[in-house]
Amino acid sequence: MRYIADHDFHIHSTISPCCHDENQTPENILKYAKENGLKKICLTNHLWDEKVKSPAEWHPKQTFKSLAEVLPLPQDENIEFLFGAEADMDYEYNVGVSEERYNDFDFIVIPTTHLHLAGNTVKTKIQTPEEAAEHWVKRLEELLKKELPWHKTGIAHLTCGHIFKGRTPEVIKLIEDETLYNLFRKCSEKGVGIELNMKTLNLSQEEKDILLRPYFIAKDCGCKFYLGSDSHKIEAFKNVKENFEDIITLLDLKESDKFIIRK
Repeated sequence: MRYIADHDFHIHSTISPCCHDENQTPENILKYAKENGLKKICLTNHLWDEKVKSPAEWHPKQTFKSLAEVLPLPQDENIEFLFGAEADMDYEYNVGVSEERYNDFDFIVIPTTHLHLAGNTVKTKIQTPEEAAEHWVKRLEELLKKELPWHKTGIAHLTCGHIFKGRTPEVIKLIEDETLYNLFRKCSEKGVGIELNMKTLNLSQEEKDILLRPYFIAKDCGCKFYLGSDSHKIEAFKNVKENFEDIITLLDLKESDKFIIRK
């Protein structure tokens, strides 16, 4: 059975410091879900838990107290609206969610590809695609060494534009198949979800071939996938469902490939 695009597990609201759309409220996010026939959505505003020490300086609005201001989330009898967070990882590989907070969230999204945040996620500014590729691999390796609630954790946007000055395909081409197989076998063993949100509708065939390679390898390793738009504004919801369907088609995903959040 074809993978059903019935969820979106990576959505930001005005609580996230990088969201500048006052209309990106939980109520309008729920409206988006209704209009697109989604059954489950998750709010994942940026988090750096005040209980986690870091050499980096994180925005004060990223504390748990700030995230919890949206509670209780609006609900619909046909849609489950989950409370989650996007917890980053600093340049010393600390993850911004403490063990005491695990049970406060339904789902935790962790990106390893925010390589543009010099002084936060990487110590100094990345200068070359080769350096970016090394960080891409190292940060994912380090994340997979953590003791996390993998049954309700997702690894976000592995091929996003933040990897190196908009030259993501160039970086991904540098990572060998063997390295990707080793990483995604570990992902499969952990049971972590792999996020899908590439803007495939806007890519050339060459770019698709390059950027889909990691996901094909992840699928070959038995990884499970979830859909996450990473939307920060209402306008971004316009083509989300169409793009989800395109990714599903390109990867030939089945329902058996779907990541299921477990309590």
